[in-house]
Amino acid sequence: MFWIQCVPALWKASWSKLDERGKAVEEAIELLKFMEDELKDKFFGGETVGLVDIAGNFIAHWFPALQEFMGLEILTEEKFPKICQWSRDFVNHSVVKETLPPRGKLIAFFRTCLENGTSSTY
Repeated sequence: MFWIQCVPALWKASWSKLDERGKAVEEAIELLKFMEDELKDKFFGGETVGLVDIAGNFIAHWFPALQEFMGLEILTEEKFPKICQWSRDFVNHSVVKETLPPRGKLIAFFRTCLENGTSSTY
């Protein structure tokens, strides 16, 4: 499953040292391109949220907050319009929305990771 490779690649692209970040970003972008091509419907399983979508929670909700916090532009509407739309649809789904942590708490979590030096563990 592509999530298994994509999540660590996005984490590494976000938290790598600047001199190592370029290669990590390229790897993450390649994996996101694969995902973009695989997304045929509103969700990965069709018109309703399924297990594959839930497995992608990090990409749909956590990564956009991490990307904002780190000042990155990896997952953008211009590069990945289908994934960005899927992300919006997923996080705004009534069942999913009520279970996700607020964006502000995610950013606070990432700030704590950065301050404590725990961000490099992936």
